[in-house]
Amino acid sequence: MASFSIKNIELVWRGITLTGFASSKVEVGQSEAASVTTIYGLAGESLNVPNPKRAWTIKSSFHAFSVSYPILEQDNLNHVEDTLIVRDLNSGTTDTFTKCVITSIGNKRDGGERLVTWSAPLRNSR
Repeated sequence: MASFSIKNIELVWRGITLTGFASSKVEVGQSEAASVTTIYGLAGESLNVPNPKRAWTIKSSFHAFSVSYPILEQDNLNHVEDTLIVRDLNSGTTDTFTKCVITSIGNKRDGGERLVTWSAPLRNSR
């Protein structure tokens, strides 16, 4: 998983720039499943297709009292599927995660911060 400093990155969820980060890092990575699946035919022919179980995971923690957190919590409850944009302000690169959903929000027992995890099947339309 790649870690990015929140000072050098910008997260945009559903057109809203997120603020109120609790930790200093945003993690972006992929699941450890194989990137392709081989399908074999009756005559022994084979075809490699993209593995649909491989997904991108983006993790960041937010203060419970931040402006962005209630929006994320409501989107999690409503199962909202939208676009998450991760901009690296140093290099100027932008990664667009489409069909992205919030898969989990950290436990409410901790008073300070909540870990928000997004999952997306596509990064930059691939």
